[in-house]
Amino acid sequence: MYGLQAINAANGWAVTIAGISIVFTGLLVLAAAMANLQKVLNLWDRKGDLLQFLKAKPEAQPVQQPPVPKEPGEPAAAKPTGMALTSQQVETANAFQLIINRLGEPFSLFQLLEKASLHGISHPHHHLDTFLKLHLIVEAEGDQVGLYKWRNDVQIVSAEGEA
Repeated sequence: MYGLQAINAANGWAVTIAGISIVFTGLLVLAAAMANLQKVLNLWDRKGDLLQFLKAKPEAQPVQQPPVPKEPGEPAAAKPTGMALTSQQVETANAFQLIINRLGEPFSLFQLLEKASLHGISHPHHHLDTFLKLHLIVEAEGDQVGLYKWRNDVQIVSAEGEA
């Protein structure tokens, strides 16, 4: 028996289809793994940030300051409020303040992010988002819509010093 008769007798068509299916499935899995390799490597690079995020306490808590006794003839002055940040956030806030002083106020967020990236600040978008949520950076009023200012009436305190 030779040719197609031998293939039919030994279930050759089923074996051929099974082999082709296994090879094709393997190639699909390999292609999917290679397509998502960049995402996996990015997650691997950020594993420290992700673990820190999962273990993190609330980011900022206002620091209570004792009331200052006011002299009878002294005008009421605006007291700076305290903001407790992590040491990394304090370091990034100081770097942002230096960049903002260089840019001048009011500034655009795009310029701030661009300069922060040039100066090597890690994850500048994340820190900018945090500072916007904490109202350390606020939008300018009046005809300067779309531009932002750093709040100088907020005193930044490191949260690690309290623990």
